[in-house]
Amino acid sequence: MRGIAKLPIVAALAALLLAIGFAACGGGEGDSGSTASQAPPTRVEGKPNGGGGSAHFVPKHHHDSGGGSRQFRVKGGDNSIEEFGSEAEPPERNRAAVVLHDFLDARAVGDWAAACSYLASSVIESFQQLGAQAKKTGGDSCAGILEKLANPAAKQALKEEAAQADVGSLRIEGERAFIIYTGLGGTAIAMPMAHEGGAWKVASLAGTPLS
Repeated sequence: MRGIAKLPIVAALAALLLAIGFAACGGGEGDSGSTASQAPPTRVEGKPNGGGGSAHFVPKHHHDSGGGSRQFRVKGGDNSIEEFGSEAEPPERNRAAVVLHDFLDARAVGDWAAACSYLASSVIESFQQLGAQAKKTGGDSCAGILEKLANPAAKQALKEEAAQADVGSLRIEGERAFIIYTGLGGTAIAMPMAHEGGAWKVASLAGTPLS
């Protein structure tokens, strides 16, 4: 099924890291939209939401249109992600959306410590394995690996995607989920998420375009 798979092994992760910045930049029943009155979780200025990260990163506020996964379904297409699990209620979707936006914003400004604070433990563990195999990536630090392997040419695209990302849906099954959001050029993108320690975490470095 498209996009519904375990995180890539270290070799695949290394390849993804080398392309970071470009992969995510795109040129169910009970679906419901978010509203302006549904405020995201409280953010602590100067600190990443829900993580240690960098003291210099200041999260931004974003507005998401919501609407649920139905808007992303393609007649006759592979809708495995759009129909994954069940549609989350707007408050839960907003909580996950805050984490995704903060990750995209931190990545866009190159604050790798902040970006790492929003990543799932499975991704961090993969980084540690990668770091142990390739000392040139800056050791086994998540932030060090991202900094060394990030593609400088993608900086502007990352900023544009972070600014334009519009979350429409959160599909949940157990501790796993997919956020579906509209990225650059109106491309629908699915980002894997994981629920850890009572909070949502981003479970991949880049989302998967759905079209």
